[in-house]
Amino acid sequence: MNFFSDVPGIFHFHLFGFWHIVLTITMLLAMVLIYKYQEALRKWKYHDKAFRYIVAGIMFTNMAIYYGQKILDGTWSYKEHLPLHFCFISGYLFMYALVTNHKSMFKFVYFFSFAGPLPAILLPDLTCGPDRFIFWQFFFSHHFFLTASIYVLYVLEWKITYLEAFKAFIAANIMFALVFGLNQVIGSNYIMTTRLPAHIMKLFPFLSYINIPILWLELAGVAACFIAFIPLFFLYRSKERIEDSSIIHQIS
Repeated sequence: MNFFSDVPGIFHFHLFGFWHIVLTITMLLAMVLIYKYQEALRKWKYHDKAFRYIVAGIMFTNMAIYYGQKILDGTWSYKEHLPLHFCFISGYLFMYALVTNHKSMFKFVYFFSFAGPLPAILLPDLTCGPDRFIFWQFFFSHHFFLTASIYVLYVLEWKITYLEAFKAFIAANIMFALVFGLNQVIGSNYIMTTRLPAHIMKLFPFLSYINIPILWLELAGVAACFIAFIPLFFLYRSKERIEDSSIIHQIS
């Protein structure tokens, strides 16, 4: 049961500490390898359907264990543990898109995979290391999710344009509004629409002078969308190079 405890054991997780850096570098390295070997990965016979089912299965199992252990040890609370955190909502939509091969849904879930996980990856509210389940739950809900999204973009080649960011932004705001209404009814703080986490306020004390959580969420979401453009830029640039080389080859 110590494995499922939220109290740090042998290993501790610190902001910009060893384990924070390890997770971040591992994710970035995986993304670079996916980009570099995307053509080779497409030749792998399990690169599509099997991969989609495995990724969805891993993410679902991760959340099932997370909620299951909360229920079993009696710490589950409807104010904290409903699957209404933005990363979790995005993760479930991503699982659904993978299992059903729903390419249209991925067009905005792709941007969700940045808007939700990326801020948490950069500024995590985590204290436990790899000897605690919560460390791995965090990894699969954020780093693994974002990396899998990049795989779908590059290897499966599910089409996305820059304009999809506007649709994702509108969909996210509708989601925020609905969750904000629920927060007012049950006294919860899902998607941080009611108040920002204590560790964020501690890191950035100036936020207390403009204590409007939705404003900072909107700004973070816009910033994440612009960062999500970077993989799209490299994708389009690589395709342009392939097309140019093909034209040159035909002329020669």
